[in-house]
Amino acid sequence: MLINYPDESYNSSYLTIIHNVINDAINSLSRIIAIRVDLRFPYSSNDIPSNNKVMTRFIESFKAKLISDTRRKEKTWGRRLNNPLHYVWVREYGERNKQKHYHLLLLLNKDIYYTLGRYNESDNSLSSIIQSAWCSALNINYPANASLVHFTEHGKYYLDRNSPSFKQDVDSLLTRVKYLAKHHTKDYNDAYRSIGYSR
Repeated sequence: MLINYPDESYNSSYLTIIHNVINDAINSLSRIIAIRVDLRFPYSSNDIPSNNKVMTRFIESFKAKLISDTRRKEKTWGRRLNNPLHYVWVREYGERNKQKHYHLLLLLNKDIYYTLGRYNESDNSLSSIIQSAWCSALNINYPANASLVHFTEHGKYYLDRNSPSFKQDVDSLLTRVKYLAKHHTKDYNDAYRSIGYSR
């Protein structure tokens, strides 16, 4: 269910960042798959980092895996592929359990990734690439800890600049990901930023 928070419940600067990241993706790709993902820590972990270096490691690992997968697809498909990564993440604290986690929006070339694929470590599906990158960032075993990556319900969106419904689809995506900018699950007072994004 999509919760409608009052406008003052959102961080307007974060909303601007999210909007700009989506616009950047639209400017570089004609067909986009947008994916909402939650990245969690092991409940048994006593050393969850207070900083965001884990997200730097995740993005670096994810980019490297994308490059490798893109090169493999180029050889198989016999053509050059444009596969830029656009993303925005926010750091959150659970309303009930106060557990730190990250909400993430990924925007990729739909001509390369149409679906998340099977959640199966034996293939090169997009879901397995994301899961293995998060496990790598945490320095824990994959696929044993793949479930720490949660693919949200109705969290996959398609944008096509040539589609008659393009504007409506963009508006729908913006409405959905507005959730990332809500104030009440953020901690702005711990000296670490609560948002990161592609530039």
